Amino acid sequence: MMIAYGKEESQPITEVFDDPEIKCLDKLNQKLEGGTNKMKNPYPRDGLSWATWIIARLGGWSGYKSQRPQGPITLKNGLDQFNTMFKVWMLLN
Repeated sequence: MMIAYGKEESQPITEVFDDPEIKCLDKLNQKLEGGTNKMKNPYPRDGLSWATWIIARLGGWSGYKSQRPQGPITLKNGLDQFNTMFKVWMLLN
C-alpha cells in the first residue's frame, strides 16, 4: 500500500481486497470524503491507491495533499480500524 499510494496506475484492488471488502470500502469512502474537491478521493475505484487513501484516512491522515503523506504506522492503524469496521459491517449485513 505504501508503494501504491499516489500512483494513478496502481495494482488492481481485486488482488488485495475481495468484493465484500470493496463494498465496505466504498461505503467508508462516502463517509470520509469531504465536501470540497481537495477532500475527495482522487484515485480510480479499481486501483489499490483508492483503497490506500481510505485506509490512510481511517488511520488518522488528514487527506490533504499539502500535508505530508501517510506513513506505515498510519496505514497499519487504518488497516486495524478497517478490519474492525469490516467485521461489524459483515455482522450487520
